[in-house]
Amino acid sequence: MKLTLYLNLVIILSVLGCSTDAQKAPIEIESAAAENSSFPRLFTDNTGTIFMSWLEESGNIAKLKYSAFDGESWSAPDVIASDSSWFINWADYPSVIAQNGKPMAAHWLNKVEGGSYAYHINMASYDGEWGAAFTPHKDDTPTEHGFVSMTPASDSTYLAVWLDGRNTAHRENDEYSDLNKAMTLRAAFINQQSDIIDGFMLDDSACDCCNTAITKTDKGFVAAYRNRTDEEIRDIYITSYIDGSWSEPKPVYSDNWNIAACPVNGPAVDAFGNTVAVAWFTGAEGIPHVQMALSSDHGQTFESPISLDKNAPLGRVDLNMTEEKIWVSWLSPNETDAKLNISSYSHGGTELESYSIPNLSKSRSSGFPHISVLDEGLMIAYTDVGGNQPAVKTIILK
Repeated sequence: MKLTLYLNLVIILSVLGCSTDAQKAPIEIESAAAENSSFPRLFTDNTGTIFMSWLEESGNIAKLKYSAFDGESWSAPDVIASDSSWFINWADYPSVIAQNGKPMAAHWLNKVEGGSYAYHINMASYDGEWGAAFTPHKDDTPTEHGFVSMTPASDSTYLAVWLDGRNTAHRENDEYSDLNKAMTLRAAFINQQSDIIDGFMLDDSACDCCNTAITKTDKGFVAAYRNRTDEEIRDIYITSYIDGSWSEPKPVYSDNWNIAACPVNGPAVDAFGNTVAVAWFTGAEGIPHVQMALSSDHGQTFESPISLDKNAPLGRVDLNMTEEKIWVSWLSPNETDAKLNISSYSHGGTELESYSIPNLSKSRSSGFPHISVLDEGLMIAYTDVGGNQPAVKTIILK
């Protein structure tokens, strides 16, 4: 079965004219996830170990599980938490981060009374074992809190960024344009004893349901997200944490996408040393477009974007960096399904390789594919919805 998939993918890649370097052929790796699993998220820690989290559902019970990849196979899965009251959504889903070869923290979403999109963030820190769940936000409003991104800040602390809807309480549909009741972007440093060390409001008006992204540079941190202006311009913004304070948010590039709704399509960001890369989807001027911008000064300024795809892509971008390469991925549709496009670039913006993984679903139930660096290759995780039940699949380019 694995050999058949391997040969089929190589043939398809050759037909599409993609690079098929002998060191980079797609091979399916048996996932640690069981049937009825979905929404994987990958994280490569400072030792090069890849961790994957995902959801499994049985009856009305959902479980958040994780596994680590040892270079050959996934470890037996462990359960972080389980419950019947979670908010499960195709675009807003759990994660796990790690440091020094061990998990560090995880997050998931818990429904609260008050509305269809009333849910709070649950987090758990790992310090030899998983601690009790806690919320990084201290308001108890029955509003949306989610789209979390996390990254280690040190060996014992981590930074979390999320969309926080406390100001949207009692907002009616016809008051959506009232930016006094807009979604906010907030952040907190947290230690492995689950103490909130410091909390921040980064932006008082963000897009309601686009994912956030966070990365660490050699000078601090960069958070990327979709902003929302008074004129309903929803471009990708960044803010940097350097020397103990956050910078004023600013656009990575002014697409000037005017849209009075949330496109549910946020950015991806990663850094290596002083180089920062941001990839994102825009629909500015009615043209769906995926692009990437590079910075050589820790995200303080960005070059003009590199156009990745103007052929009606779906977006759902991801991005990872190594010392040598920037890996970026995004979905684009076919007539009946979708393909995952993967390209690598030099830090200077020169395209090096390109790949196409076919036969993915473009439905929302398939979620967001994820990529993560694996040695000189790449790990890919996605939700396969082609069978009787969804199932998490993993592929490596090695």
